[in-house]
Amino acid sequence: MRYYSKEVIAVRFNTHDRTPKIETKKSVKIMLAISFCLIVSLFLFIAIVCFLYIDSVMPAVVILTPVLMLAILIAIVQKDMEKAFIEIVDDVVSVTDYYFGVKKEKKFSMCEIETAEILIGYSMRVRGYRYSNAGCAYIVFRGNDGKYMFKVICVPETKQFFSKYLN
Repeated sequence: MRYYSKEVIAVRFNTHDRTPKIETKKSVKIMLAISFCLIVSLFLFIAIVCFLYIDSVMPAVVILTPVLMLAILIAIVQKDMEKAFIEIVDDVVSVTDYYFGVKKEKKFSMCEIETAEILIGYSMRVRGYRYSNAGCAYIVFRGNDGKYMFKVICVPETKQFFSKYLN
């Protein structure tokens, strides 16, 4: 929590991660780097074999292009999810999301929130980017007429902060 003055209280929550973020252990980072290097070397091996036995790089390009495009897409989405957050200053909720690197901001008043419900990540009622692995849930906020407003990951900190809106 940040305090701007005696009357203004600002709270910031990450949309898709705990606040503050939990640091990844060095051993996990090393294992991920080794796995990445092994996968890249496998695709390079495929490219070399294609070049040596077929005398053309085209089969390797055909194999590697979709994999490379998928990896780039996943990296962009992951980076966007890491940057997304909500910030509450006084009675105003500022929602900042990123979609393919483009920043989207929305502002709501806390009094506009009618209900909030906890939904699992793979629910179709959770809009936008979301983690859909087992055990991941979001608090989804709805306004007038059940209209979707915004979401935040359901962790003990956010659940406690928004408890008065939950059904």
